[in-house]
Amino acid sequence: MKRSIGVAVAVALSMGMITSASASTPKLSSELLSVGQMPTGWSIDNSSSGGGVGCLANILEPKGIKQTSYASIELDDGGNTPLVTEKLSMYSNATTAFKKIVATLSACKHVSGTSGGVKGTGTVGQMSFPHYGTTSAAFAVSLLIQGTTLGADLLIVRKGNVVMGIEEVDLPPVDVIQFQGFVVKALVKVRTQ
Repeated sequence: MKRSIGVAVAVALSMGMITSASASTPKLSSELLSVGQMPTGWSIDNSSSGGGVGCLANILEPKGIKQTSYASIELDDGGNTPLVTEKLSMYSNATTAFKKIVATLSACKHVSGTSGGVKGTGTVGQMSFPHYGTTSAAFAVSLLIQGTTLGADLLIVRKGNVVMGIEEVDLPPVDVIQFQGFVVKALVKVRTQ
């Protein structure tokens, strides 16, 4: 997919994973996926500045739960899709934060809004996915942006007191096997605090 749509994807589908309510910590940053773990040709994508569309905005910042630290990264395939976004967060109460995040996503059936000047509309639904970490929940997103339909697989995982949000965005269908591989690589690096 061309870079202009790729930027729109990063802005509109990042589900608020790159916003910054608190300071990034070096410890969590060292636990993120790295370019070396990705297929050949992948690189860090620094083009996103949006907070997500509609009910997906700032999804990893649940109301009433203090986010105490975070770290995030976006990686893409040579400036195009697929795009993988990972955010690690710690909260005053990770169990409650996980439950609120999943409840918000479960209630977010229809998406409509603008992020970074890009309008998007679409749907969100739970999807069947293997269990990861202490507890996890997976969601499939379909979003229409600038006349292009995009898909995203999103997984929220609590591993001890760290909550990880990871998603892969691509033209539908998202490669679930590839996404599961990224999830496994990401979770290996996450240490419970």
